[in-house]
Amino acid sequence: MPPRSRGVTSIDVAKAAGVSQTTVSRIVNGHEGVSERVRTKVENAIQQLGYRPNLSARSLVTSRTHTIGVVLGDPRNSYYAELLHTISDELTRAGYRALILSGRADTTEDLARTLWETNVDAVILTTTLLPADDEGRIVSLGVPSVTMGPGTAPETATISPDNLEGGRIAGRHLVSLGHRRIGVIAGPLGATSVRDRHDGFLQELAAADVAFDDDLLEVADLDYTRAFEAATRLLQRADPPTALFCHNDLVAFGALNAAKALGVAVPEDVSILGFDDVAMSSWEAFDLTTVRQPILEMARGAVEMTLALLDEPEQERAHLVLPCTLVERSTTRAL
Repeated sequence: MPPRSRGVTSIDVAKAAGVSQTTVSRIVNGHEGVSERVRTKVENAIQQLGYRPNLSARSLVTSRTHTIGVVLGDPRNSYYAELLHTISDELTRAGYRALILSGRADTTEDLARTLWETNVDAVILTTTLLPADDEGRIVSLGVPSVTMGPGTAPETATISPDNLEGGRIAGRHLVSLGHRRIGVIAGPLGATSVRDRHDGFLQELAAADVAFDDDLLEVADLDYTRAFEAATRLLQRADPPTALFCHNDLVAFGALNAAKALGVAVPEDVSILGFDDVAMSSWEAFDLTTVRQPILEMARGAVEMTLALLDEPEQERAHLVLPCTLVERSTTRAL
């Protein structure tokens, strides 16, 4: 792609493609009714000239800003980086730009205000860890919203992993390896996704007639440092667990490093299981056994749902649940 020229306009593109400016506008704005031959000519001219549509000017015509608010969870978690990469790419292809906001607990008061002042066309919530009041304020903006998780507001479309089944998968795997004394490092149990993972895990243990010791439950808020500290406490017990189920991969990384610091061998002394299957989990330094949630599919699906709601705001809100699977690597083994 050649460097963008500030002087290139849709008129220049029209001349280069041998079509009218109206035709260029229709293609840039995603309208149908243009032949594939003409569309190809215009797209080639756009690429050759380095033309980029003026989103501000378009908003005056369409009453849209072509900006989608994307609310992330903790940006230190690579899970959100992977989501954002795909969401941004998909939005760009559709002619939209992403306004990235942090949904960390200490900044949520300003979320709704920022989204309102920016006049976003829609909102994608990638985290379900927002306080209910904040989610409600965002929904009250009156623009389409999609939550990547169970969600709490009926006005919001949702796409999420099957967290309950994911918890069952985790419990089933560790029990099948002979583990009976299993520790859990969880996120905030008030969050639906976290609670579902824990409930599914407990259901699978109960089905196998394995009792869960509540003293082996640590809440680390899905944070690396707190996970490191929680794993340290569990592994230094007089009767430590033989396995740890970590509610996301970042927490599992904290547990792996805690075990290394204590001289506890993984998986010989303790098996460690994560949840997410972020790209780092497959790195040789971690090689983490984990429950995979379909990160890319959820990101693409969230964008598709958002664009569909923009086209038809009155349509019924969809609620999609995608399956989780086990990815077995070297951090778990049979007793």
